[in-house]
Amino acid sequence: MGDHQSYIQLDSILQDYLTEAKLNQQDYFRLWHILFRGMEDVGLDAFYRVNSVKLPINANMTVTLPPDYLNWSKVGVLNNRGEIIPLNYNDKLTTYADLLPDRIEKTQDNTLGTWTAGNACWYNYWNGYAYTNIYGVPSGAPFVGDFKVDSANGVILLNENFRYDYLMLEYIASPKPGNDYYVPMQFRETLISWLRWKDKQSVPVKTHMENSNVSMRRHDYFEDRRKALAKWKPIRRSEIYQSSQELTRLTVRS
Repeated sequence: MGDHQSYIQLDSILQDYLTEAKLNQQDYFRLWHILFRGMEDVGLDAFYRVNSVKLPINANMTVTLPPDYLNWSKVGVLNNRGEIIPLNYNDKLTTYADLLPDRIEKTQDNTLGTWTAGNACWYNYWNGYAYTNIYGVPSGAPFVGDFKVDSANGVILLNENFRYDYLMLEYIASPKPGNDYYVPMQFRETLISWLRWKDKQSVPVKTHMENSNVSMRRHDYFEDRRKALAKWKPIRRSEIYQSSQELTRLTVRS
């Protein structure tokens, strides 16, 4: 059994089903792809392999995403203790001209700061390079820049004031057959039920009995899914306290 502490290897789950269904290794790769679809349905795609890479900055203040990129988990720079200091996700950054060498010049308009109240436009506090809240200022996270991910064009956009020549990216990588993937032990029976259902769902149904059998497998999957989600991650008081401390980030401006 491919166990690792409280996690189980996907290959072990698949082998369990092959044995239960009396199938052979010729069905392995077909069922492997079905199994990954099950991870997405349950919400376990976050347990795909997480890669950590150090990427160079392009001349137009963008960073090229790795070819196996699916989703990001951390974006930032390093401190002297080997920790990733996160960048602030800024959804106001535009994706216009993000593949052009003069992206920064094309996306800046210096006339905005000359507008007055007569233009019926109101702004928050100007701190010298950006607008922030008048009443409070974030105090809990040392953000060192802004970013936005443009997955369609395969780049990370950085703000014009970013002053580092690299970017640390931790991301979920696209799955590949044969790699080791682990999921919480609580989801073993859920994913086996998923395979049991989907392995027969695409087979042409000839009788009402077969149709009823597929419906029962579907019901068993959702019941196992409900139980696994309920058992997976208990709420700990220490985590609630830490979350409360991290979310309390506004201080009165003096």
